[in-house]
Amino acid sequence: MIIFKTKRLILKTWKEQDLDSMSAINQDPLVCEFLPKIGNRAATKTLIRRFMNHYKKYGFTAYAVELKSNGEFIGFVGLLVTSFEAHFTPAVEIAWRLDSKCLGKGYATEAAKAIIAFSFTTLKLEEVVSFTVENNIRSRRVMEKIGMHHNPHDDFDHPKLPKNSPLCRHVLYRLSRRE
Repeated sequence: MIIFKTKRLILKTWKEQDLDSMSAINQDPLVCEFLPKIGNRAATKTLIRRFMNHYKKYGFTAYAVELKSNGEFIGFVGLLVTSFEAHFTPAVEIAWRLDSKCLGKGYATEAAKAIIAFSFTTLKLEEVVSFTVENNIRSRRVMEKIGMHHNPHDDFDHPKLPKNSPLCRHVLYRLSRRE
């Protein structure tokens, strides 16, 4: 089912056919450079099931994304209730993961802007957050392009990662409905 359309993208609910494409994306070292581990097909199936259950529970999720021009699956973008405790939780986060061949084309920004509008106008959220590893410049750029703000005092060690992991330290970006 189509949830959103943007100029170049379709954001939709997940279908079984998305598994192989998402699994390939989750095994791409460039895409997963700032993730704790590269996901195999079974892990991807679990992730998609989590997204589907999240949709049933909350009415929003990380949506499958296709190119409008040819229907090609390119990844996900959407909203998730943060699944751990931190100084900023409970919170709703915006997250994305797109095929490496889509990097630098503005797709993440385009989809994220639609999700942000939905979060404030339809869901009436007060705030949306996003976070990533400190040196994930690509994701940080998207966060800034969609209007999010970074305060270094909000940075945190991700509680689901070992303290000695180079991926442990995260930057937090925020955007409130008032902005």
